[in-house]
Order: sequence, then C-alpha cells, then structure tokens
Amino acid sequence: MRARDVMAGPLVTVGPRDFARHAEGLMDDSGLTVLPVSDHGVFRGVVTKAACAGVTGKVEDVMSQPVLTAGPEMEAATLYDAMTLREVLSVPILEDGLILGVVTRHDVLRAISHEDPHLRVGHAGSHG
Repeated sequence: MRARDVMAGPLVTVGPRDFARHAEGLMDDSGLTVLPVSDHGVFRGVVTKAACAGVTGKVEDVMSQPVLTAGPEMEAATLYDAMTLREVLSVPILEDGLILGVVTRHDVLRAISHEDPHLRVGHAGSHG
C-alpha cells in the first residue's frame, strides 16, 4: 500500500498571502489542525491552528517550512515510520512540487491494520 492509497480528503489548502484568521476559520470549519500552504498548487509549507491563533497577519508570516513531505509512491509503512520518527501527525503528499493530498498517521494506521488484521491498532504505549 502506498501513500496515494491512503491520502485523506478532501484537500483543504490555504494561500501564503491569505490572512491567518482565514486559515484558522478554514481549520475550524473542516476540523483540521494543520493546513498545507500552496501558491497556485505549488506546495510552500504548512500552517497550524496554534500558529494562527490571535494573529492578524498573513499565513506566510506564521507558516512552517521545511516540513516532512512524501511522494505518492512511498510505502505506507515507511511513511508511518518517518512520521513517528519526526513526531508529525500529517504529511503533505507532493508530486513535482504540486500538492496532491495529505496523509495523517491515523490514515496510515487504519490502512495498515486493514492490510494486516493481526496488527493491533490503538494499543501503542500500553505496557503489560
């Protein structure tokens, strides 16, 4: 299973020159906490809800870059390992610099658990 097979949708993005308050509103409406920033489809970075809180400026003033990204053909298990190592919850999926979608750790775990029914999802961190 590859990243393209587990991308979350629909894709919600914000532009670098949009106001941070607009981005915060999009995140409120969509239930997301991170949005990819794109300029005419070209990926520029990400912005978090926390970074936008109370900011009157533009998204480009509070966005993060560089960030972990992946290509659409990356194996889902490899992507999960990279996300865990870098402690990120979502990764933009890019092809030739254009954003195709976003994969969350939850998306990858759900997909991997369907591939391997013996995998126990949701028990990480429990000690016995």
